[in-house]
Amino acid sequence: MDFKQGDKFLLFYSSANRDESVFADPFTFDIGRNPNPHYGFGAPGPHFCLGAHLAKLETRVMFEELLPRLASIELTGPARRMHSNFTNAYKSMPVRVTQA
Repeated sequence: MDFKQGDKFLLFYSSANRDESVFADPFTFDIGRNPNPHYGFGAPGPHFCLGAHLAKLETRVMFEELLPRLASIELTGPARRMHSNFTNAYKSMPVRVTQA
């Protein structure tokens, strides 16, 4: 696709990892998908996120501290998604937690 000066376009971040020309089953959640270059968060290059290392560390520590304290966690209602062109995220997700 070619862009000319003055053209406008829109980037949908929520479509990441759902490219049928790249992934065999783009709409299936697969945490081990390989190859899967993460250009926006953890891949090298000019757009590397400066906070990526801190975000990864915070996520790891959160799970290391949270998971041993939980005996179970279950969804108690429908999850509500955020309506955004920038991020694919949840606004709320009601759960019931049983402590370990």
